[in-house]
Amino acid sequence: MPANPPPVSFAERVCAATAPDRDRFIDAVRAGSLLIVVLGHWLMATVVVQGDQIIGANALTSIPALQLATWLLQVMPLFFIAGGFSNITVWRSLRRRGGTYPEYLKGRLVRLLRPTLLFVLFWHLALPTAAALGMSQNRVDVIGLLLGQPLWFLGVYVATTALAPAMTSWHAVSPRIALAALVVGAVVVDWFRLGKGLKSVGYLNLAIVWLFAQQLGFSYADGHFARLSRPALWVTVAGSLAVLVALTSWGPYPVSMVGMPGRTSNMTPPTTCLLVLAVAQMAMAMLARDRVSRWLQRPALWAGVVRFASMAMTVYLWHLSVLVLAFLALLGLGVNPPPPGSGLWWLTRPFWLLDLSLVLAVVATLLSPLERGRTAQVSAGSQPTRPREQLSQPPTTTTTVTATTLSGLGATLISFGLLGYVASGLQPTPHASSVLLFVPVDPIQNTVCVLVGFALSILATRWVRRRQ
Repeated sequence: MPANPPPVSFAERVCAATAPDRDRFIDAVRAGSLLIVVLGHWLMATVVVQGDQIIGANALTSIPALQLATWLLQVMPLFFIAGGFSNITVWRSLRRRGGTYPEYLKGRLVRLLRPTLLFVLFWHLALPTAAALGMSQNRVDVIGLLLGQPLWFLGVYVATTALAPAMTSWHAVSPRIALAALVVGAVVVDWFRLGKGLKSVGYLNLAIVWLFAQQLGFSYADGHFARLSRPALWVTVAGSLAVLVALTSWGPYPVSMVGMPGRTSNMTPPTTCLLVLAVAQMAMAMLARDRVSRWLQRPALWAGVVRFASMAMTVYLWHLSVLVLAFLALLGLGVNPPPPGSGLWWLTRPFWLLDLSLVLAVVATLLSPLERGRTAQVSAGSQPTRPREQLSQPPTTTTTVTATTLSGLGATLISFGLLGYVASGLQPTPHASSVLLFVPVDPIQNTVCVLVGFALSILATRWVRRRQ
C-alpha cells in the first residue's frame, strides 16, 4: 500500500497559494502598521477617576518624552501608502480584464463594511442597554467617544479608496505634479487654519494629506522608490526629519504626531507635518525593504502575516472594545488604573499589553470569518486564479456614467455615516459642531447613511451586469 502523504502545515499551504510575483513586503507594511496602531492605542489611552466621574486621558500628556516617539509610532501614513499600492494594483488589473468602477468599489468595500456593520450594530444595542441597566451617563459617554475613534479612519479610508481610480488617472499623467499639488494644497489649508484661525478649513486636509499618502503608494507600485539609491533614501529621511524639526520647533505645529487633549493636533485634522512624516517613513521603509523581504521568504513568518491580514479589519475595529472592557473590569473590581508615567504604570505595561492581546486574539478569531466571507481561502496576497469571464459587450457610456455616479454617491454616504459616529461621540465637546461640517450626528442617520451607501454600491454593480 502507498504511504500516506505527510501532513501539510498551514505555513506550507500559504506559501503554495502565494503568487511568485507577490510583493510580500507591502503586506508586511500594512499588517505591521496596523499592529503598531493597536499597541499604541492600548499604551496611550487611559482613564482618570475623579469622584464619580471618569475622564478619558492620554498618557502622552503625562509623559512628554514619548511625544517624540510618535514620529516613528504614528504609522497611519504607511497604512495609506500600502492601501494606495493595493488600490492601484487592483484597479489596473480589473481594467485589463474589462472590469468597471462599480465592480472595483464593491470588491474593495465589502470586506471593510461587513465587520463594520456588526461592530456598529453591536454597540448601538450594547450602550443603551448598559445605560438602561444602570451604567452612569458619564461612563456611557466616555465609552462612546473612545469607540468612535476607529470609525474616523475607516470613513476617510473608504473615501480615498473610492477616489483611487480618479487619482490613478492623475498619477498616470504626471505623478510629480499630482504630489506637488497635494503638498501645496496641504500647506495652504494649514495657513488658513493656523495662520488665519479658520479651524474648519483644516478638515480639508483629511482628504489632501491622506490622498498624498495614497499617491506615494501609487509611486511605489510603479517602482519609483525602488530606483532610488540607498544614499538618496538616507538623504530623504534626513531631509524630512530636518523639516519636521523646523516645523515643530519654529512653526505652529506640536511635536506629537497624534492628537492630545486641549492642544493643536497634527492628526485631527492632519497637517503638513503628517505629509512630511509620510515621506520620511516611505524612505525608511525602502531602506528596510530588501532585508524584510528576505525574512518574509520564511514560511512561518509569511504565514503569520497572512493570518493577521485575514482578520486585520476585525482587529482594528474591536481593539478599543477590548480596552474598554478591561477598564470596566478594573473599575468593577475597585482598582483604579495607575497614573501614566508612574513606576507602577511602567511595570504593568508588558502584562497589560499581553493580556489585551490574548483577549483580542480570541475575539478576532471568533469574528474574523465575517470579514473573510465566503470567498476562497487563499493567501492575503495571492490573486484569484479563476479568470474573469469576458464581457459579451462593453458597457455603454450612459451605463458607465450612471453606475459611477451611484457608486460615488454610495461611497460618499458610507464615509459620511462612519464619520458621523465620530461626530456623535464628539458632540459633548465645545468644538463638536466644527469637527465635521454637514455630517449627520444622529446615530440613526449615521446607520441609514452606511446602509443606503452600501445598497447604492451594490445597485450600481447589478446595473452594469444587467445592461451587459
